[in-house]
Amino acid sequence: MKLKTTRNNLLKYINTPFDGQDYETVAHLIAGNQLIAAANFIDRLDTIVRDTMKIVIMNTCPKISLEMFGTTSFYGDDEDGTWSEFAEEGLTEGGQ
Repeated sequence: MKLKTTRNNLLKYINTPFDGQDYETVAHLIAGNQLIAAANFIDRLDTIVRDTMKIVIMNTCPKISLEMFGTTSFYGDDEDGTWSEFAEEGLTEGGQ
């Protein structure tokens, strides 16, 4: 796993006003191989910061993303082509 690369990519956001310390905390938890603690910390954050961290981690190393969040896709569809149950129902009940 690319622990140090992921840490370095997260540390690029360290100068973000108000949230820089959050990026630093998660970066060092990941570098210390404390992935579950990092995932729990990320889940408690505000939406924009949380989403940015998840995207950085998923783009840097899918293995870390799979270990932390159980997915390698930000939107949760994991490349199966299904958007949601509602989309499937709409297609099957439609004019076909």
